[in-house]
Parts: sequence; structure tokens; C-alpha cells
Amino acid sequence: MCKGKQEYDRTLCTALNKETKDGREMRKYSDLLHGVIDSIVSVKEESDIDSLFSVGETTALQGEIKGLDYFELITFLIIK
Repeated sequence: MCKGKQEYDRTLCTALNKETKDGREMRKYSDLLHGVIDSIVSVKEESDIDSLFSVGETTALQGEIKGLDYFELITFLIIK
């Protein structure tokens, strides 16, 4: 959706700023982000458990991800 774009859509940004009171009320988007991170952690845990019962090295206890503190938000894209 952003490929080849050099400028942002000012109309959409204005609408988002109005909706979020210039970013002061981001609860809706924060909740979505927390849900995504919870999903990533869950998939990683399932993968680690599966690796315990497969041939070869296990991934359990390697690159442990526990939650939001293990991520850094660099930018975000809201698609409506």
C-alpha cells in the first residue's frame, strides 16, 4: 500500500489526528498492538514446544520473547 509513495495522505492524517486527539488517545491502536504481540509470543512458545519433540536442536530458551518490552516500535501504519 505504501510502495512507491513519497508523501503521506494529509487528509487521512488529519482524520486520524482528530480521532486520536493528536495522538493523545491511542488506546484503540495500543490494544491492537498488544494483541499482535501476544499472538507472536504464543506462536513462539508453541514453536519452542514443538522443537522439543523434533529431531535436531531445540529452539526452546533461545531468543526468548516475553512481551511488549522485547519490541521497539519504529513506525506504524494504520489501514482502515
